[in-house]
Amino acid sequence: MNARQPAVSPDPMHAIDAIAAVRFIDSTRLACEPWANGGGVTRTLARGPDQGAGAAWRVSIATLEGAAKFSQFPGYDRTLLPIDDGLIDLRSQDGQLLARAGQPVQFSGDLHVWVNLPARPVNVLNVMCKRGAARARVSVASHSMHVTPAATHLLVSLAGQWHVESTLLRGVTLAPLHALWISARAEELALRPSGPGAQLASIAIETVTGEARR
Repeated sequence: MNARQPAVSPDPMHAIDAIAAVRFIDSTRLACEPWANGGGVTRTLARGPDQGAGAAWRVSIATLEGAAKFSQFPGYDRTLLPIDDGLIDLRSQDGQLLARAGQPVQFSGDLHVWVNLPARPVNVLNVMCKRGAARARVSVASHSMHVTPAATHLLVSLAGQWHVESTLLRGVTLAPLHALWISARAEELALRPSGPGAQLASIAIETVTGEARR
């Protein structure tokens, strides 16, 4: 009789990839795409269904280098969250916004926006929602917490490692610039940083219903 082989625990990332409602994303392996105006590059983490001329929502990581003009996205609301240290100076016809790491800023995609940066390149998390179709809440965690996911929810490690546990997810660790895209799952998630200085972006995206549009 053959000796019984010891059980081997499955790779948790393989388990995640096998579940359509939970997707693991390594942004460092995503292809860079040019901005709509050609002024920079971005990597798309996730996007919603197309609605007319564009997606209902989109989450990406853009790399900014020096002074640049953002692409206009009329009809969209935008949230920008610096990932790297350094002050980002945003200027538009509506005035000035100063963005810092861990502090999301919001502005309309209808605006002409120019950006001034430190000398070195800076990565930023970019969230866009089509007005009347979707809306997003973006927050940043630096300590252990519990989160109940929205209908569509993304968790992005901005700095340090984060451990994620739920009834479904076991032994999952997010390295910097890695993300989880969670859809239509309501079980509570336990989020725990590994070491000081860790930061995690939580992006809750809700579809705007007909009643909410009125």
